[in-house]
Amino acid sequence: MRSFLFLLILLFSEFVFSQNESQDSSTDYERIYVEAGFVQPIGKLSDKFDLSPSFGFWFRNKLNREDFIDFGFNFFIPKKPVEPDFEYRDSIVQYKSSHFAINIGTRFAKVVPLSLRKKDFNLEWNSGIGLALNFYKAPDELEFEDGDHTKEVLTTFYLSQGIKLNYKNVGLQCHYQWSPYGLFNDKIEKDFGSQSLMFGIVYRQ
Repeated sequence: MRSFLFLLILLFSEFVFSQNESQDSSTDYERIYVEAGFVQPIGKLSDKFDLSPSFGFWFRNKLNREDFIDFGFNFFIPKKPVEPDFEYRDSIVQYKSSHFAINIGTRFAKVVPLSLRKKDFNLEWNSGIGLALNFYKAPDELEFEDGDHTKEVLTTFYLSQGIKLNYKNVGLQCHYQWSPYGLFNDKIEKDFGSQSLMFGIVYRQ
């Protein structure tokens, strides 16, 4: 938990830094990014859910001429999730998905112009880091004592790399993400999975 608090403090510090840096930069750029697409789990994570819809909202600040930093989140709704094994006391119990997972963090973006005459046609290279949460709940038939919690939140960090092709106010993107869900939870199966691809469209304003 301390590592996650440190991560949040670091993200906040970067936000303050980017605000100071952007005061001397041009304001002629899109600040709001709204994203819609899909998450495709790969590797061992592909056994946990199918292709799932994803939505995101990001706020952009300029660091210098072609470098930017984004702050925001994207969430997805796992489709056809399996019931993974959790340890509960001295037994193994299959928990149910709450059909909600979210990533909260920051992305560093490098913008590469693709036209000398049009400033609104470019390619972005993104590197991201943040907090990943995946929500599960205990089966209804399981009896809990006072003080026991009936939900489990797989909490970990994530790292991402991606590209984005922008033209005017719209774009296409694809990101690879690594989220080691089993790293900080000793109740979940260790081979839960960690890799996914996120792709979709972007509207920026």
